[in-house]
This record gives sequence, structure tokens and C-alpha cells, in this order.
Amino acid sequence: MKARLSAAANIGLLFGGYGFGQGAVFLAQTWLIAVGEYRLLASFGTHFLFAVLGSLVVDAGSCTTLARHAASSCRETGAQDLSKAFWDTTVFRLLLALTLAVAASIYAFAFAPDGFSSNYALSAAPGLMFVAWNTAGLLDGFKFSGISGMSAAFPYASSALVLVIAARHASPDAAGAALGAAFSAGCLLMVATQWIALGNLGWRPHARTTTLSGLRRAAREGGAMLCVHLPAQLYGRAQVVLSAAWLGAETTALFLYAKQIITGALQVIAFVQRVEFPTLVACMSGHNENPLATVFRAQKLVAATGLAFTAAVSTAGLVAAQFPESRFSAVAPLLSAFSPAILTVTAVIMMMQGLAASGAYEGLALDIAIFHLVGVAASYVLLDSLGVYAFIAADIVSTLLGILLLALRLGRSRQRVAAMGPQP
Repeated sequence: MKARLSAAANIGLLFGGYGFGQGAVFLAQTWLIAVGEYRLLASFGTHFLFAVLGSLVVDAGSCTTLARHAASSCRETGAQDLSKAFWDTTVFRLLLALTLAVAASIYAFAFAPDGFSSNYALSAAPGLMFVAWNTAGLLDGFKFSGISGMSAAFPYASSALVLVIAARHASPDAAGAALGAAFSAGCLLMVATQWIALGNLGWRPHARTTTLSGLRRAAREGGAMLCVHLPAQLYGRAQVVLSAAWLGAETTALFLYAKQIITGALQVIAFVQRVEFPTLVACMSGHNENPLATVFRAQKLVAATGLAFTAAVSTAGLVAAQFPESRFSAVAPLLSAFSPAILTVTAVIMMMQGLAASGAYEGLALDIAIFHLVGVAASYVLLDSLGVYAFIAADIVSTLLGILLLALRLGRSRQRVAAMGPQP
């Protein structure tokens, strides 16, 4: 294996990939708002969100599980065992991809409301099969996460390119097919880049036969990671579906655009969090009288970043409201209203990291599922009275509940440590 990238280089490439991928989609969406293409923005945004969700399901947390195997392979296992873990995981991912591709085909032919939706589902389905072969977890484990981060930008960038160049002037049916194909092409390019990078690093998987026990292990690991990651993803998509069904294309387009800005801010906060995570692990590993205080003390930069983005997004909303002649003024109230949610979500993810650092994965997954279910219910109940602002209220209510649940679990972790008594 060749020399590893430095931490600074990996972080720089992660930010670069985010700007190239999600940044390109954001610019394309900004352009659609500027020209008044709300219906296309709503259609693309909704379907692209579900395509990305499908790719996350297919990956099944292997960016984490394979990274753990790769990071320990030099010390505890050899190339043969790492290859076995990779092929077991890949077979499991292929089964997930095949299931989703069949579901997409059934949806396209039996349930899709229009030609855009049907053609997008059919054209995007091959991309999920490509994702099943991704090697991002291996690259992360070998300390080349910057390369996997850059490659992950391709499905976003290809979709943004087609959205700007072709989709606006095409019929809805043709636009759906073109945008779905762009997602699949981006997934293929992403996986090809990762395999080329691994080859250049000098690692190639050995041919292995997948066993039932290996497949069960991959399913167990992947299922556990999906239980942690999926609730938040499903929560956001549920809000989009509710908005599209009750509030119409224009409001949904504005909601998607505002949510994209909020998500971008939270993504940057997550990058900062990854930097502080090793320190948090060290702080949580010993005897800890006040885990909650430790979580916030060890993540001061994360807290400061959350405060800064809360203020920045609120200010952006106030500034945009000063230009009523601009189409962007319609987004201004949403940005100002959403800004407090950045702060509450920051607090939630800080405490989630605290529990993850102490290894409390099962309890963490349960709490995440509970407060996101409450968020979906609140979104539905408040929709008639608050309109699009129901989603903002639901975000704040659910995250406040999440703060309470996670704080209680952190407190119980202190009690368990106290009950164990001093260690020799």
C-alpha cells in the first residue's frame, strides 16, 4: 500500500467533493428558482432525494464497516480476510440493490403518477446496481477518505449538469429519463474512479466464495448501520412527500431549496465533528462523572460552528427579504424560520456522537427512531394549520425531544459507570 494522505489533504478533498457535487446541485436549483421553474425543481428534487436514499440503503453503512475492516487488516487480518469481508458485503449490497431495482420497476409501471416519475425511476435504477460495487469503505480505511469523498460527487454533478443543459427544454417524460440516466452515469463514474484509485494504491481483492455465515455477518453489520442512519433520511423524505401532496409544486420547490441550505450548513458542521471525534472518544473512554458536560466540552468547535451557521442563515433570510422584487424573497421567511433548527440539530448530533463514542449503538438507534417518528407525526398533524411551517415546527419539536432522550441516556451511562465502581 502506498503512502496515505494527510488528514488535512483528506479534509480538503472532502470539502472539495462536497462543493463539486452538492454545490453543483445547489447552483442548478438556484438557477431554476431564478427562472421560475418551480415544477421542474420540485419534481427533480423529490426524485433525486429518493435516488440518493436508495444509494444509501444499498451501501448499508459499508463506508463504516469496511473502513473498520480495512483499518485493522494490517494488524489483525490479512488481505485474504479483508477480501472476504469485501465480497460478503458486496453480495449483500447487490441483494439490496436488486430488491430496490425491482421495487422501482413496479412503481414505474403500476404506481407512478406521471411520465417524469416513471422514467426517472427506471433510468435511475441501474445506478443502484453500480453503487453495490463501491469501495468507499476500503478507501476510508486506508486513509484515503478524500478520494472516496471526491468520487461521491459525481452523481450530484452529473445530475446538475443535465438539469441545467437539457431538462428544462425537454418534455417531462424526456426530462425524467435524462435526469435518471444522469444519476446512473454518475454512480458508474463514482465506482470506476474508486476502483482505479484502489488499483493505483496497489490493492486488489482476492477472489473469494461468499459463505452463508459471511453473508449473515455482512447483513448484521449493514442492518445495524441502517438502523442508525435511515431514520433521519426517511424523516426528510417524508416531509417532502407531505409537502408535494398537500402544498403543491411551488411551495415544495421553495421548501426543498431552503432545506438544501440548512442541510449544507449541517454537512459542514458534520465535517468539523469528524475532526473532533477522536478527542471525544478519548474523553468518554475513562471514568466520567458528567458525560453530558464532557460531550459539549470536547466539541466546542462543533458548538461554535452551529451557532455561527444559525446566525448566518438567519441573517441571509433577513437580507433576502429586503429585495421583494426578487424571486428569492419567497425563500427568505423559510430561511429565517429554519435557522433555530440548525442549533437544535447541532445539539442532537453532538450528543449522538457522545453515545457513539462510548459504544452505545443500540440505545442510540432506538432514541433516533423515536424522535424522528415524532417529527413525522408532528409534520402531518400541524400541516393544515401551519402549512410549510409545520415542517419547521416539527424539526424543532423532534430535536428538542431528541435532546431530552439522548441527555437521559447519557445520564444513565454515567450511572452504569458509577455502579461498576473504581477499576483496578
